[in-house]
Amino acid sequence: MKDHLLKIIFMLLFSIYCAGQTSMHTEISRIDLPKDYVLKNGNVKEIIVTRQVNPGQDFTYSEKINYTFPESAIVRLKRYKDSELESTREFSFDTLNRVLKNTVRFKHKALGWRTSKYETVYGEKTKDLKILNQDGTLNYTMRVILNEYSNPVEIRTLNINNQLTGLSTAEYDYKNNQFIYKVYREDGSIVLNKTDFFRKDFEIKRNDFGDLTEFYWPTSSSNIKYLVKYKYDKQGNWTILKKIQIDGKKKKITETKTRKIKYLKN
Repeated sequence: MKDHLLKIIFMLLFSIYCAGQTSMHTEISRIDLPKDYVLKNGNVKEIIVTRQVNPGQDFTYSEKINYTFPESAIVRLKRYKDSELESTREFSFDTLNRVLKNTVRFKHKALGWRTSKYETVYGEKTKDLKILNQDGTLNYTMRVILNEYSNPVEIRTLNINNQLTGLSTAEYDYKNNQFIYKVYREDGSIVLNKTDFFRKDFEIKRNDFGDLTEFYWPTSSSNIKYLVKYKYDKQGNWTILKKIQIDGKKKKITETKTRKIKYLKN
């Protein structure tokens, strides 16, 4: 019984440890949908986002996120599920609205409140995700290397001495909509060698505001499309976002967001 309990605790800790990590499929499948905290015009005091996933279907998930802005390039948020606070986060961002330093506190059912810290350093064709210890010192780094199309080709896990401890790669065959995904052990032997689907030109349309309105899922071989409908306020900032999945003649709402924006008075 004791061994079984230790295994459960280990798995819970491992899931927390992995929360700040990235993966090849995560990087490949990033969709450029508008960020909740970003405005096209105006200065913001607070943003309240209400989000529903799969509304009205068998699995429905609802949450509310409260964004505040203590400084011009710093965001604080509180995430609630069914009126219960689930997590808090504070992060800074650059002029391209990319997240830099990040501190996340989340409530685990078994272990209580936990904190993870990480920061991201961007290069011309690299992105270093630095996982930090509680005192802010470096634990390890996950370096994402991009090709000329900004698709990830390597993810290297590096220890504090910049030594390679993990490696995954992606080799793209854009003509045939495929990529070869490999994962390596520390000794260089291959753990996984798999061919997956990838559609390079997954974006179909954008609207006059520059927001993505129609796309395919990048790693899906099906012809299922996603439509995104927006409503904007007088400042040109979206206030309602609705994502719709279209599979042939079948349509299904997969996500809705309502954004209440409290502007700063001039």
